[in-house]
This record gives sequence, C-alpha cells and structure tokens, in this order.
Amino acid sequence: MKPPSVEVLPSRIRQNTTLSAKKVYVVQGEVRVLKNVLVTIQDRVTILLINGVFEKSCARRSTLIFDQGSRLKANKVFLRAANESFKPVKSADNGGLWFMGNYADASKDGIDVKTNRKNPLSLFSAHAITTHYLGRKEQYVSPKSGKKVHIGDDIDAISILGLGPNEWNVDTIKSHYSADDGIDLNNSHIRMNRLEVKYPNEDGVNLSSSRLEIHRSLNLDVTKSKLLDRDLIDLETDDGASYLELHTGCSVKLNGVFGDEVILSSDEMPRPNTKTDNETSYHFEGKLKKSALIYSIDKD
Repeated sequence: MKPPSVEVLPSRIRQNTTLSAKKVYVVQGEVRVLKNVLVTIQDRVTILLINGVFEKSCARRSTLIFDQGSRLKANKVFLRAANESFKPVKSADNGGLWFMGNYADASKDGIDVKTNRKNPLSLFSAHAITTHYLGRKEQYVSPKSGKKVHIGDDIDAISILGLGPNEWNVDTIKSHYSADDGIDLNNSHIRMNRLEVKYPNEDGVNLSSSRLEIHRSLNLDVTKSKLLDRDLIDLETDDGASYLELHTGCSVKLNGVFGDEVILSSDEMPRPNTKTDNETSYHFEGKLKKSALIYSIDKD
C-alpha cells in the first residue's frame, strides 16, 4: 500500500477546507482555524503536532486552535506528537489542541476568548477525537546535562475555553499520555457521551468554573505514581462553581487519587478521601443506576 503523503497546514486557515484521508497533516508552529471557516476531516485522518520550540506561536510550541466562530466536522480523527522528520514520537512537547467558544469569557496560558455577539457561535462536531502525547511539561531533563530545565507553564492536551452546549457536538474524547491535564475546561459547559483519559502527567480532568456532562462512559486512569498533587479530577472555582455530572446508566471506571476539596454525591460510588494534600488511591468500576455529581462551589 502506498504511504500517505504529508501536508503542512498553513498558519491561518482562512477558507473552508477538507482534510483528506489520503494524507497526513502537520501542525508546525501555530495553526488557527479562523471564524466562519469550516474544517471537514475525513474519517481516520491523522494530524501531527511537531514537538519543540516555535517562537512565533502564542504557546511557543506547535498548537492547533479553532478560533471563536470556527467549525469542525469530523468522524474519527487522531492527533499525535511528532519529531521534525514527521515521525510520531512518545513524548509531549507541543501546545496541544484548543477549542474557543462564544459562550463566556475565558483565559489561560496566555490565550483568551471574549464573548462577541456579532460573531457566530462556534460549532464543533465529531464522532471521536483521540490524542496521544499532546501538551507540554513545565520542566524537562536536558539530554546534554541530565539536569531538570524549567521552561514555563505546562500546557494541557485538550483545552476548551468559553464554549457552550450549543457549540459542542463531539461524541467521544480520548486523551492519552498528556504532558499536563488530559482535558481542561475553562468557563465552559459541554456534554458528551464518552470521555477517556489515560496516563496523564498531571490531572485527568480539570474544570475551571465549568460544567461537564458525561452520559455513557467515563474512564480515568491516573495510576498513582511518585508525582504528588496528581488527581483524577481537579475543580477550580475562580469565576463560579464547577460540576462533573455522570448520568444514569453511565459506565464509570476510576483509578487514581480522587482530588482535593471536591464533593461527591452518589448512592453507589464509595466516599473518597478529598482532604487537602490527600494521596490516597481511589478505585471504582461500575455502571451507575442513578446519576452522580462531583462538584465544588467555592473551593479549589
């Protein structure tokens, strides 16, 4: 079989574009999908994010950003870290994947979005988005000196800023081996059927004044390691409360430290230790007969 050809995406996608299953696409530096632009991705397309420093990118790393008012239509799409030779690698040193909405003001890692009723709503639709080794750690071991080098704030694999429920129609997210959190919501409210986060370097799910609804399946594997303050769920409340809703019939599989200062309301899931600086492992696997809620109103 002939190997797929490789195409480097432009820094600004300004017109409706289709990504073909016959190609592999590359994000080298910052790539933004601008407002009013639709990106259609054919089934099982792979997008590579090149690791390393790119000074002109807002994150100084290869970053794929869907701007406020942009649109995505996809079936199954895969995003992976890669080296300068366009070969997938098992290390994360990139800016990850960003979705920007028109639901609320939001800001993090030097990237922000403000509601603007003159702009259209964003609309992101996909059957499944799967990521491997996205994001950036805050420090790395230098291959030359063997010493730890601090490079700035870490970056999550998937970041969702200011996005509302009418802007999000993604069935499944799978985030594997992220450099920071597997998925991060900031001032957003979205629903999805399935979420799977495996082996993140930091937290599985981070919600900042956000609401995340999971209907069918939640699988968080944040297997306890020597790293401290690495939780299944981290809830922040700078601009209001955060909620993770698990609907009736949802299959839940959790492995890791539950999280600090959060509240679990469930008739079926065992009560976790959520005291500050807690490092007790928590395990649960089952299909919920009743809905459950994990939340924090005013504590981070």
